[in-house]
Amino acid sequence: MACGDVFDTNNILSITMIRKIVCNTIILIISQCAGMKDACVFAQTVEVEQGILQDEMSNHPQAESGEGLPPAERPAKQEPEIIRETVGTPVESWGSAKGFGEKIDWIHASLFRIAQDQVERVDNWFKLKLPPDKQRVMEPSRFRIGVFSEVKIIKGDRFDVKPVVDFDTDIEIPNVRQRLKIIITTSDPTTLPGRDVIEQQDKSLRTAVTGQWRSDVSSSIGVRLRWKPQLFANAVWSPTWKKGNWLLYPHQKFFWENENGFGEISTLVADHWINRWNTRFSTSIKWSEQDKDNDLETGRKDEGFRWSEIFIFDHANELLDETQLGRRVSGDDVVRGWGLRLGAFGGFHVVDEYRAGIFYRRPLRKRWLYLLVAPEISWKNANNWNREYTVKWGIEMLFWGKKER
Repeated sequence: MACGDVFDTNNILSITMIRKIVCNTIILIISQCAGMKDACVFAQTVEVEQGILQDEMSNHPQAESGEGLPPAERPAKQEPEIIRETVGTPVESWGSAKGFGEKIDWIHASLFRIAQDQVERVDNWFKLKLPPDKQRVMEPSRFRIGVFSEVKIIKGDRFDVKPVVDFDTDIEIPNVRQRLKIIITTSDPTTLPGRDVIEQQDKSLRTAVTGQWRSDVSSSIGVRLRWKPQLFANAVWSPTWKKGNWLLYPHQKFFWENENGFGEISTLVADHWINRWNTRFSTSIKWSEQDKDNDLETGRKDEGFRWSEIFIFDHANELLDETQLGRRVSGDDVVRGWGLRLGAFGGFHVVDEYRAGIFYRRPLRKRWLYLLVAPEISWKNANNWNREYTVKWGIEMLFWGKKER
């Protein structure tokens, strides 16, 4: 779904002006996000054990809520808030909505309700065939729509614009014989973690059925929708470990596509939180038959292996209850905050790319419409290690339902 157009900036913007825009964007983001109060928090060298708690449902640290205590005695909240649902209680009707904000909130909630009603109708058909003691409660569905664009400066005073639409759903149908979910997404499950959705080689729509066999083991089988549909399947082992103030996310995936063959991805993500400050390391290794065939054709000696190393240092006021490892590796679970991101990519015998950048996210409307701005500098082997400047930006709409229905 990505397309690229090259423009002559002699009639639009000079290369110097583009670089000034990138620099001013970085300065603006840092000036908005880094305040004296947060700097004092970061300067703390003593880690308070109560400030690093594990939220069992979202695998993120949470502050003690202080429920049951008088407001004056409740502990000050220092940890990022976890966003698990984004669909609030709208006004009763379009006519009763006041102003543009309430009207789009009503549209947002109405679209989710229409979609969820259809999902519940299907699940109830299976539920009626089960005895009461076997019936399961449906978890709320999740729908995500993102519209992103990347502006990349090209040598010769030109720049390339690449727009991308990202669509993702997570629909549970628990009353089938096994606990199943239906996934519809444009995300490629074979992408090396650390690569953005804009960088995906394949942005075809995929639909799959996912079975959760254990809390940390799942498998999927589905179809990649093209002119000639392609089958794919994968199996994932993804536990969560806690060691002191560290959260560890090992992730092992085996995948198969009838067009490209077999492959596997091994990833380890480590999080360390101090109040709202997070240090995140991730390392990934991928092998696939497709990359092996490409290496043989091009004379590359990496035998189909690829790796990525990602380092993120961020400050987050709000985090998504994000379940997708690839988004967590890239820092996409931060929805109100900013961060520094460094990355390296390559194979066993070749380093392909280094990159450095920052990202900034904030809500545009309540907890369902978000803005992303991410200027970045990269150095690529294929480009003789010349600097490339890019600015990624876009908006993301979340339709995540409430658990109480």
